[in-house]
Amino acid sequence: MKRYLLLPVFLLILFFMVAEVRGAIFAEEMTSTTCHACPAVGEILHEIYSSHEYSFYYVAMVTDKVAEAEDRAGEYNVYGYPTTFFDGGYELIFGKKNISAFRDAIESAMQRSRKNVNLNLRVVWEGDSVIEIEVDVKNNEDATYEGNLRLYVVEPVSRWKDYEGNRYHFAFLGYAMNEDVSINAEGKLERQILWDGKEHGYEVSRDNIMVIAVLFNSQGETRYSDPPNNQHPFEAHFVDACVAAVPPEDLPPSLKFISTPPEIVGYRNVSFEWRGSDDNGQVTYSYRLSGYEDEWHEWGNETNATYAGLEDGDYEFVVRGKDNAGQITEIKWKFVVDTSSPYVVEHYPENDERNVPIEVVIRIKFSHPMDKKSVEDGISIEPTVYYTLQWKNDDEVMIYPQNLQYETTYVVTIKNARRVSYQEMADYSFSFTTSLPDTTPPEIVSVTPYYDELMDDIRIKFSEPMDTLLHNAIMIEPWMPYTYSWEENNTFLVIHFAKYEEGEYEITLTTYLTDAYENPLRENYSFVVYVTPPEIVYTSIEDGATNVGLQATLEIKFSHEMMREDVENNLTFSPPCNYTLSWNSSTLVIKMGLEANTTYHLYIPAGVRDIRGIEMEEPLHINFTTVSEIERKPVKQSPSFTVVMITLSLLLIFLHQKRRRSMR
Repeated sequence: MKRYLLLPVFLLILFFMVAEVRGAIFAEEMTSTTCHACPAVGEILHEIYSSHEYSFYYVAMVTDKVAEAEDRAGEYNVYGYPTTFFDGGYELIFGKKNISAFRDAIESAMQRSRKNVNLNLRVVWEGDSVIEIEVDVKNNEDATYEGNLRLYVVEPVSRWKDYEGNRYHFAFLGYAMNEDVSINAEGKLERQILWDGKEHGYEVSRDNIMVIAVLFNSQGETRYSDPPNNQHPFEAHFVDACVAAVPPEDLPPSLKFISTPPEIVGYRNVSFEWRGSDDNGQVTYSYRLSGYEDEWHEWGNETNATYAGLEDGDYEFVVRGKDNAGQITEIKWKFVVDTSSPYVVEHYPENDERNVPIEVVIRIKFSHPMDKKSVEDGISIEPTVYYTLQWKNDDEVMIYPQNLQYETTYVVTIKNARRVSYQEMADYSFSFTTSLPDTTPPEIVSVTPYYDELMDDIRIKFSEPMDTLLHNAIMIEPWMPYTYSWEENNTFLVIHFAKYEEGEYEITLTTYLTDAYENPLRENYSFVVYVTPPEIVYTSIEDGATNVGLQATLEIKFSHEMMREDVENNLTFSPPCNYTLSWNSSTLVIKMGLEANTTYHLYIPAGVRDIRGIEMEEPLHINFTTVSEIERKPVKQSPSFTVVMITLSLLLIFLHQKRRRSMR
């Protein structure tokens, strides 16, 4: 039964998918405030619109209130009110009908073919009953498109009431555009229009205005507004596209700083500049410097402020922007005025530090951002050595001295340095003494892998920083192309094979390998690594196993880390069964849901690869049989205590009666 239910559900989903692709349906309700039956039709249209069952828009053309609505009724040669025209007259309903008739008309219009055109619409509220409308049409056809573009301006909740005293929905106020259009193949039409409600005698509000853009095809077809009698003919022009838009919600103004002082200011004068914007007119501003003044400045158009003679301390500058609706946005900027002299916070080496390596990098950190040129001009090192400078930040400089000598005391002096705000720093100096010459050969601390499988890189740890230039320092037998890199202050050598091929490789580090002081290794150092194909070393269920549980877990351990997707995509069960896969390092874990009394065959072919791309040479075959279903036999139960007691009582009564009869 279920499969028969799926077909109508699928067709219903397909129907709505097609309906959405083919665009919104547009309806024009020809109505009048004196029409007795019109309120019921308006209620039905609004119920369908509000249900969101369809992509659907409608307009109430109140013909006794708007001349253009009356003209439109004339174009349709309306027989009487109410009459509802769907998609330019493709379907129409005369008079009052039940809601299913209106749904049928919409669904019929959804199935018709349309020209391949895109219609886009944007509405912007300009204030004082004025909206700006941007509309564009893209012709995706390979021929010129001819049509009529109309922009219906409507009020979602109308100022007019129907015959029963209820307000219309989406009542037509007038056209913002009613123009024949011709668009070349693959061409585009763009229009920008200002619609002023007051020019048409309306005062409208931002939250109660909508524009519906409708593109009618120029190809006409004769229809009748009195379909039962085929009377009152009119030329119908069907809709190819329909969209609607309302002005976006009025948001508070946006506000941002254009310029601010730094977070730490070395001057007593500061300046700010800011800008604001709003989608609904002009922005006015008020501001205050907390920590300096208590009162807010009057609202105005100023977009900059300057303060002079500030004392050292913490401050917060706050700007407020206000739009025409009174909505306020606030932005803040915190800063510190500090006009004190700079000083050295820390440095390396520390003062009088000894045994400093001759390849030392000197680091000096200042309390404030510094004028870099004054620092660079004021640094000296005695005895004189050549050096280069590099700034890490505006307040930290790195000095790279060249050719320092062993067992020598050096003095670093900084003179005439100043902050970017020109406060001068007192002269500062510190000293350090370099170490004795290093004559100790480097040692190899560890090697990974060492006489083991090579799965990734070879990592060699040295006892001290090494010379990074390797010339005849590494030998590989048989030869394999490689790259290398240094890590952890040149104490870790990382060797990466350009490719992995099966075999045994002897790596030799020769005495050409030296430390940073040119001390070579004492002797050549050799070790071996292997590249072998992966294989399966363990399975938790053996081939030929029986009585395997129906909710069994099978673990398959590989000798190497595998390309997991490669294994998973090539694994098969016969017959198929439900299973989930997970990995624990190089072990594949398979949780299975099996059928009783069934023989399964699991197969992983040769050729699946490990993470190096090396293929497994032998396939895996596992055959196993699950347990049989247990036949549950009824269990013979012993009589309960109550039954036994009742039986004994009846027996005693019987014996007692028999004894009395025998005594007679």
